[in-house]
Amino acid sequence: MQARIFVLAAAMICAVSMAANNKVSGVIKDAADKTALIGVNVSLKQGDQQVSGTVTDAHGKFSLEAETGEFVLECSYIGYEPIGMSLAVNGNIHLGTIEMNEVSTELSEVVVEGDAVIQKVDRQILLPNKEQLGASSDGMSLLQNLQIPRIVVNPADNTVKTLANQDVQLRINGIEASNSEVMAINPKDVIRIEYHDQPGVRYNGTAAVINYIVRHRDTGGNLMLNASNGVTMPGWGEYHLAGKVNFGKSSFSLMTHYSPRDVYWTRTNAETYNFSTGTIENREVGEPTRFKMNPVNIGLTYNWTNGEKNMLNITLRDFMKFTPQSKTNRDSYLYQGTDSFAIHDHESTQSISPSLDIYYEHNLPDDNHLYFDLVGTYINSSNDRRFEQLPLGATVADTTDVTSRVKGNKYSLIGEAIYEKDWENIALTVGVRHNQQWMENQYLVESQKSKVESTVSMTTAETYAFAEVQQRVKQFSYAVGIGAMHTYIEQAGQKQSNWIARPQLTMSYDFGKGVFWKYKGYVSGYQPSLSAMSDVVQQIDKYQIRQGNPNLKPVMFVANEMQLSWQSTPSAGSGTNVNLSLWANYSYDHKPIMDETFEQLIDGQSYAVRTYANHRGFHRLQVAPSVQVRVLNNSLIFTVAPFANYYVSLGNSYTHKHFNPGVRASIMGMYNGWQFFGEVTTRSNNLWGETLEYGEFYHHIGVGYNADIRGPHRNQGTVSHGVSSWGFRAMLMNPFSVKGYSSDVKDLSALAPNTQHAEMRDFRQMLILNFHCNLDFGTQRRDSGKRINNEDKENGILSGTK
Repeated sequence: MQARIFVLAAAMICAVSMAANNKVSGVIKDAADKTALIGVNVSLKQGDQQVSGTVTDAHGKFSLEAETGEFVLECSYIGYEPIGMSLAVNGNIHLGTIEMNEVSTELSEVVVEGDAVIQKVDRQILLPNKEQLGASSDGMSLLQNLQIPRIVVNPADNTVKTLANQDVQLRINGIEASNSEVMAINPKDVIRIEYHDQPGVRYNGTAAVINYIVRHRDTGGNLMLNASNGVTMPGWGEYHLAGKVNFGKSSFSLMTHYSPRDVYWTRTNAETYNFSTGTIENREVGEPTRFKMNPVNIGLTYNWTNGEKNMLNITLRDFMKFTPQSKTNRDSYLYQGTDSFAIHDHESTQSISPSLDIYYEHNLPDDNHLYFDLVGTYINSSNDRRFEQLPLGATVADTTDVTSRVKGNKYSLIGEAIYEKDWENIALTVGVRHNQQWMENQYLVESQKSKVESTVSMTTAETYAFAEVQQRVKQFSYAVGIGAMHTYIEQAGQKQSNWIARPQLTMSYDFGKGVFWKYKGYVSGYQPSLSAMSDVVQQIDKYQIRQGNPNLKPVMFVANEMQLSWQSTPSAGSGTNVNLSLWANYSYDHKPIMDETFEQLIDGQSYAVRTYANHRGFHRLQVAPSVQVRVLNNSLIFTVAPFANYYVSLGNSYTHKHFNPGVRASIMGMYNGWQFFGEVTTRSNNLWGETLEYGEFYHHIGVGYNADIRGPHRNQGTVSHGVSSWGFRAMLMNPFSVKGYSSDVKDLSALAPNTQHAEMRDFRQMLILNFHCNLDFGTQRRDSGKRINNEDKENGILSGTK
């Protein structure tokens, strides 16, 4: 009898266990072109109750867990007819390929139901609602409207950073993209945004990745114009023009971005030189000095896509930057005891950097994928600077006049190959990246006492090989990555070669009820910049010299970060959602390359030589909690995000510490095409070596309006509904400021401490007007997404500016 009871109990336990682990899986594709649909909402329901839900991955796959029973499987996707099918689940079910048909209604009429922020163990999925899409003019303004707590979008220049002032990598359908390319996105084409705050080893130490999943056009195309200009400060502007035409398997796109600056800065400096020959104290009071810059970014792309089999992408870019009046220019008066001088420090630079990017993607059966990318870049740059310190009065006759000219040529070749393999719950990524650079710079430095000409030639190479395995087991997921970086540098017959191991571990756990825990730890490395390694000397002014250090070594970098978050479940009909998170990061640079200052006696005169060296170490601890409340179905969003940064800089002969608390608070509201927003961000300071840079303290308020222009377009007997739009936005920068925008830098060295203060009074109550329009024509299709994008941007010139 006991044996029968035991057997019956075991059978019941086994049945319950099996019931809780039934899997329903499949692949969802477009019914017309058979391409995989990314981000389809898939759910299992019993009556009106959803028991399980997910979204399809990058290959259109989905997998759900369910108990034994009767269910309805529902699939919904923006722009496609929803699907519902009855399922009797009593074991694992693989549904094969499910095809979805596009709807004939306009995109703006399709509304996704459900939470706007879906928390996953490895990422967040952000689903823009109708109000957020309707109030957005491009991909960057859409990101601002989504209000991701740890992400800061500067609406003035469209830069994207984390709250800890770290770089954010932007992607479009897996393609690494520039800010200008994101601005070319039509918000109506955005299906969802994936926010990865724990990027894998292939992202090379990036703090965060934001991936736009967008729908693409089949025939016809799109033309987008976005223009902003200052009213109270007419010299400030941002102009963006982009267009795309599709036909068959091919498409051509053109993008250009122009952001001129013609403004005036006023600078004040206080500096002390504690030389062995005596102490010198200078106080410098500046006059408004012109800063003029004309950067132009152009990109021309050809894309050929053969369904899901292979894809070729060729992009020709050119970034041209002409700065006839540098931002560091100054006209001022210097007071030294009873003596006074006039200071004129003027610099002009220009550079062109054309590049050719050839990308190829090949998809093999059984979820095997190959990606190749090859980028060649040429950077031609020139720099002309003249510094004058002229005595005022008859008591001093000492004049300083320094002229420097630099001409630079740099060639680089960046190649990358990646292999990916996906199983049901496991993914493997293996890749290698190689960067080869050749540089030759010609320097001419001329003063009253000497004339020095020199040529610096350098060859550098960096190879990075990596592999990563990702696995998800119910609520727990992890990724283990290994990598190795080899660097090679050759200059003036001197060679150095170094290896750095680069492991990485990430872990995530879903506790349920909206609670998530995430951890990331990794070892990385970086090699010295070409400019810091240049074996050259540049005179800065009467008392300072800039000098490169060809003996610099690569640096090892260790980081640990952790995040705990909670997202509430909104009650039925309330549309209110609360998000709480706590993010903390500790990182350490071993033997970092930081500034070093020492005294050197030349012809009886003491100089402060500013150079670079590998120092003992650098510690940083950053904490950033956040509270976000979303009401009225995400049409009104309040965010408060305090932060605290603590830095410890350990030089070979100095130790500096800095603690910087701050807060970011914002409000965003959207209704029926209207948008209003406001933000206040206190300074996020940064200490590195002996340089303390005070971040921006800015605030802004604004209002905008978008309107759709709909019209049918006929193409070979079919009707497609293009959705065009236009709109405007008015923004007031620093509306409550008295002195305008300011920037401060402190040098903490014992030999030559100084404080540099710069301000732009015209930046207070600065009114910016924006006009934008998106003109659509033609039907739509779905392209493959390019996964790699590499570009070289550093010219390798050692600067002699102050």
